[in-house]
Amino acid sequence: MGFLKHTVEISRADLTRDCLQQLRLWPGCETVAGVAVLGDQRGRFTVHVVDYGASSKRIADRALRCIQREKLRRHHLRAD
Repeated sequence: MGFLKHTVEISRADLTRDCLQQLRLWPGCETVAGVAVLGDQRGRFTVHVVDYGASSKRIADRALRCIQREKLRRHHLRAD
């Protein structure tokens, strides 16, 4: 028997804003200027950095993977 997965619906704009705010809190990622959210028909999504600013690409991508994993556990993307 498996666990039921219950997630809360979130809009693309809110998800983008939340991910960017959380990413800028990570050390070395304060200058990240933009992220993009790509979604599918089932509500799953991926988040990508589109403007690194002066931040290290490796550090920003690693931080965003952690943030995305946490967001996927709690949210699904609203079908707009």
